[in-house]
Amino acid sequence: MAKEYKSFSMELAGRTLRVEVGHVAAQANGAALMYYGDTCVLSTATASEKPRDGIDFFPLSVEFEEKMYSVGKIPGGFNKREGKASENAVLTARVIDRPMRPLFPKDYRNDVTLNNLVLCVDQTCSPELTAMLGSAIATCISDIPFDGPCAMTQVGMINGEFIINPSNEQKSVSDLALTVASTREKVIMIEAGA
Repeated sequence: MAKEYKSFSMELAGRTLRVEVGHVAAQANGAALMYYGDTCVLSTATASEKPRDGIDFFPLSVEFEEKMYSVGKIPGGFNKREGKASENAVLTARVIDRPMRPLFPKDYRNDVTLNNLVLCVDQTCSPELTAMLGSAIATCISDIPFDGPCAMTQVGMINGEFIINPSNEQKSVSDLALTVASTREKVIMIEAGA
């Protein structure tokens, strides 16, 4: 059964955030094509049909895949293939996992995979933030039990002034690196460096 194509957009910190649903990845339980400025991330949520036997934990796997082509580079020389995930990709997957994990039912034992494929990067719009929002949206529109949605924002400070969702250039001179994830009712995660 083909899902109906829908597109939603809003202004977020002076840039356009757009979500397309029902356009790609129809076999996933939920999928959202996220655009923030010129950054584009495909977020999908999939779950196994049956719980995994003999485990006492929730098997959630979060992937954040950033490839060189997304920033306009093609690997050359001796290594033509890209290796393992970068440190930034691993940390981003953890930042997506941490606020979302408590929103699943406590006794849920089905394997769930949240995959975020970075297709294009705009240096002024964070692919990490876009992937977090995409993961929450993809899970919410799927049939996977989830007490969301949740959202994330990044805050920087330059010359004593708060900057919401700073660009890479602003992050490099910022005195604050604050990440906040929350639902409508409560804050789930705060991560900060100052």
